Amino acid sequence: MMSGILLAAGASRRMGTPKALLQYQGQTFLERGCAAFLTAGVDELVVVLGAQAEVSRRAVPVHPLVRTVVNTRSFQGQLSSLMVGIGALSPASEAVVVNLVDHPLVTAETIKALIAAFREMPVPILVASYRGRRGHPVLFSRQVYGELLAAPLDQGAKAVVRRDPTRVREIPLDDPGILADIDTPEDYARYFGRA
Repeated sequence: MMSGILLAAGASRRMGTPKALLQYQGQTFLERGCAAFLTAGVDELVVVLGAQAEVSRRAVPVHPLVRTVVNTRSFQGQLSSLMVGIGALSPASEAVVVNLVDHPLVTAETIKALIAAFREMPVPILVASYRGRRGHPVLFSRQVYGELLAAPLDQGAKAVVRRDPTRVREIPLDDPGILADIDTPEDYARYFGRA
């Protein structure tokens, strides 16, 4: 079983409004993220909400493969949300592709490519890259779920990624959305042409 986690639990302090509900091409960032995962063919998708859960939940599509969980400790950072997401995965999950709601330009093709690369060579960690720069999404095999659940909150998932470079494979893809991190009104204006 191939899983997906979409992290959408942040407080969006720098943006000043919930990033999950920002719009692009008639969809919220949250809707776009879910659509990319579902189009890519994941077997389950866990959406992790947090700081603005009740507001954001309205944008989560009603779909049999999608379920939401709430990280009540989202103030502890992104890794705390990933831990909640991993805890909600099916016991049959072989690997999980993790994306962030503030990376709304990541395509379904990119998620598919990570899954295909894992099926071809099931290394513990696959990282999407664009023009030599690593970004999101990242695929973690079930082999490292325990490490992610035990990682120090202040270091995040990077602590697990950096632990042993020999078990990490970078997947170069032609998707600039891998690097498109929308954190501030300025980022939004730069990528989408309006503040």
